[in-house]
Amino acid sequence: MAIKVNTWSGNLMLSNRLLSFLNWVSKAVTGLSNKLKLRTKGNAKLHSRYTNTLAAIMPALMVVFTGALASKSTFAAGTSNSTTSQGEVEIATSERARFTVIAHRGASGYLPEHTLEAATLAFSLRPDFIEQDVVITKDDIPVVLHDIHLETVTNVEEMFPARHRDDGRFYARDFTLEELRKLRVHERANSDKTQVFKNRYRGKQANFKVATLSEHFELIGELNRQFNTSVGVYPEVKSPAFHMAEGIDASKIVIDTLKEYGFAGENGNSYLQCFDFNEVKRIREALGYKGKVVMLIGENDWGESDTDYDWLRTKEGMNQVAYYADGIGPWLGHLLDEKAMTKGKMEAAAWIKYAHDNELTIHPYTYRHDALPAGMKGEQILEVLHKVVQADGVFTDHLVPVLTWREKQNTSL
Repeated sequence: MAIKVNTWSGNLMLSNRLLSFLNWVSKAVTGLSNKLKLRTKGNAKLHSRYTNTLAAIMPALMVVFTGALASKSTFAAGTSNSTTSQGEVEIATSERARFTVIAHRGASGYLPEHTLEAATLAFSLRPDFIEQDVVITKDDIPVVLHDIHLETVTNVEEMFPARHRDDGRFYARDFTLEELRKLRVHERANSDKTQVFKNRYRGKQANFKVATLSEHFELIGELNRQFNTSVGVYPEVKSPAFHMAEGIDASKIVIDTLKEYGFAGENGNSYLQCFDFNEVKRIREALGYKGKVVMLIGENDWGESDTDYDWLRTKEGMNQVAYYADGIGPWLGHLLDEKAMTKGKMEAAAWIKYAHDNELTIHPYTYRHDALPAGMKGEQILEVLHKVVQADGVFTDHLVPVLTWREKQNTSL
C-alpha cells in the first residue's frame, strides 16, 4: 500500500495525533481493500480468504484507535505498558514517511560491489535495506554477484583463462564455490580494464572475495541482533530463465534462503525483486511466495528478460503487475515527462499515475552521486523523486548524501 503520511511533529497536540492516526488507518484499510480486489479478481476462493483476513484485522485496528482515545498515555513516548505507542505507530508508517533508502549492491559507491565488506559498511550507515543480486554456482550455491558473468568484477581471466564459453564470457554457473573463492573481486571494469567509475575504490591490496547469499543474510541478521536494529534485505533473482535452462530454479533457492534466515513471508523484513514478469508470476503462483515482491522495469534492449517493459508501463500493464507484485523498481530514466522537461518543467511521466492508482510501492534505481544528470545537483534529484514522482524511496550507490538529505527532510517536518 503506497500510503503517503508525514511524521508527527513533536509539538502537535494529542488530538491531532489521533486524527492523523485515524486518517492513516482509513487510508490503509482502503488501500488494502483495493489491492485485494486486484489480486483476487477472478479467483473466488482466494478472494474469500483475503476478505476474511481483512475482516479479521479490522477489529484489531479499531481496538488500537479506541484504546488511544481512552488513554493519552498510549501515544506517549517511552510508556512501557502501552500496547501501541507513538513510536510503534511511527515505525509502522516509517517506510512511507522517511523515504526508504536501499543500499544498492551494498555500499558500492565506496567499496567493491556485493562484497561482505561493502555490506558491512552499508549496514554501519543504517539504510532501510541492503540489496543482494543472486546467481547460482556450478554446485548449486547462491552467491551474491550482479551479473551471471564474472570478468567485469573479478580477475577470473587471470586465474582461469580457458574457462570461458564460446561467446568469450566467463559464467559464474561454470564454477564451483571453491573455485570462485580463489578469485579477487575488484571495482567494476570496462572491457579495456578501466574502472567504470574512475574515482571509486582504487586499492589493489585488499583481498575482496565472492560471498554466498547465506553469508550476506547471516551477517545482516547478526548485526541486527547485536545492534538492536532492523536493516532489511532486498535480493534480486538474476536471469531466472538462464538458470532454468541450466537446470536450476534460482527463485526457489533464493526464497528458501530468505526463509532460513527469517527474512521471508508477509511480515518479513525484505523485498524480492526480478526483471522477469513471467518469473514474478511464477514466484507468486507456482512457488506460493507471500512476501513482498517488486517488479523491476528496464529497457527492452537491455536483454534482462523477454518481458515487454514498454507494455508494463501502460495502464493495462500496471494493472497486471498489481495482481502479482507489491511494488515496482523503475529506472530513473523512465520517471519524468520528456516533453515537459524540454519546456523547463519537472513532471512525472504519465504512466506513474497507473502505478499510484494500483497502490504500488515505487523504489526507483539508481542514485549515483558520481553520475548525476548534467546541470542537476543530488538534492534536486532527490526532491524530484520525492515530491514530483512521489516515489517511496530509492536505490543508491552512495548512502551518505541520500541519508543526509533524508535527515534534513525529517528535521524540517
